[in-house]
Amino acid sequence: MRTIIIGGGLQGITIALKLLDEQKITRDALTIIDPYPLASRWENITHKIGMEYLRSPLVHHVHPNPMHLKQYAKTEDYAQGFSGYYQKPQLEMFNHHVHDQIRDYKLDECYVQDKALSIIKMDNVFSVNCEKQNYHCEQIILATGMNHLHAIPEFMKDVPKNNFKHIFDDDSEIDTSADVIIGGGITAFHLAKKLSQNKKINLIMRHDIRCHELDADPGWLGPKNMNDYEKIDDYNTRREIIKNARHRGSVPLHLKQSILNLVRQNKVNIIIQNINTIDAHTITFENGESINYQKIILATGCAANLNNDPLINNIISQFNAPIAQCGFPIVSKSLEWVKGIFVAGPLAELELGPISRNIIGGRKASERIANHI
Repeated sequence: MRTIIIGGGLQGITIALKLLDEQKITRDALTIIDPYPLASRWENITHKIGMEYLRSPLVHHVHPNPMHLKQYAKTEDYAQGFSGYYQKPQLEMFNHHVHDQIRDYKLDECYVQDKALSIIKMDNVFSVNCEKQNYHCEQIILATGMNHLHAIPEFMKDVPKNNFKHIFDDDSEIDTSADVIIGGGITAFHLAKKLSQNKKINLIMRHDIRCHELDADPGWLGPKNMNDYEKIDDYNTRREIIKNARHRGSVPLHLKQSILNLVRQNKVNIIIQNINTIDAHTITFENGESINYQKIILATGCAANLNNDPLINNIISQFNAPIAQCGFPIVSKSLEWVKGIFVAGPLAELELGPISRNIIGGRKASERIANHI
C-alpha cells in the first residue's frame, strides 16, 4: 500500500524508520514530502541558537531501538557524547546519527522536495496536491509540526517588519544587529548565550526564570500518568492537562547558570516585565520604563492553534475531520484522524498527551501507527 508522509523532520523520519524496520511498508511504496531537505529545519534552528546538547535524554532519537544512539556513540568514539544525569546527547553527534539513519535506510530515495497544499480522495485513493506536482497514495501520515506557525505577540503589531524576526523564520543565520530577545524559554536562553559573545543582549521575559530539566515529567512516557489521562473523555480537560504538564518557558539548570553568569559579566541584561508597546525604536513596559533597540528576535514559540494552517483547514473541510474545541484533531488510539489519514507531533497530542511534540513523541506515534497499518 503506497504511503505518503507529509513532513521530513525528526518525527517524520522516526515514523519512516519504524515502518520500514518492521516491514510495514516498502521503500518503493513510500514518499516523504517536505519543502526542506530531511531534518534540515531542525538543524537550522538548533544551529541558529547555538545549542550544544539536547534537552531530552539519550533514549530519545529517531531509531526504533531506544539504545541505538548510545551504541552509536560508542561505535563512533564520541568521548563527550552525553551530558549530565539524564545523559543528554551532544547535538553534533545526534545530528550525525540522524543522517546516518537516513543513509542506512535510504530515505533520500523516498524524499521529494515539495510543499503539500491540499488533499482530496477519489475511489479510495488520496491525491496530495503540492506546489510542483500531485502525488497519489492509499494512506497519509501527517508529521508537519507547528514551527511554520509563529506566535507573534499582539504588542508587535506596530513594529516595522524589518525590525524583528521570529527565530523560526526561514533565514539560515541570525541577524547580528539584533540586541533584544523576547522570550523566557530554552530557545531564548540559548540564543542570548550565543549573541552575547559579540554584544550586550537585553533578554525580555514575562516571568521569573523557570527551571525544569525536561519539558514534561517522565511519567507521561508511560502508564504512570497516561493510564488516568486515557480515561478522560472530555477533550477540554485533556487540553488543560497538557497545558499544565508542559513546562513551557522553562530552562534546564545549567542554562540558567550560564545566563546568570553572563548577567554578572554585564553581557546579558534580563528584564522581567510585561511589554506595553513597541514602536520602530522603543520598547515600553507596563511599569512605564522603556529601552531603545536596534532589532528584535522573537523566541516566543509556535502559535497556540492551527487556525492559520491551510493544509489542516483543507482536511477539516474536505473530510469533515473531527476537531476538539481547541481546534486540534480528535483521533483514534491508532492516531487515525479520518480513514487513511494518520497524525503525529502536535496534531496527535490530544491522544498521546504532553510528550507528543517532543522527539520521543515521534516514537510513540510510530509505534501506534505501525501497530495499525
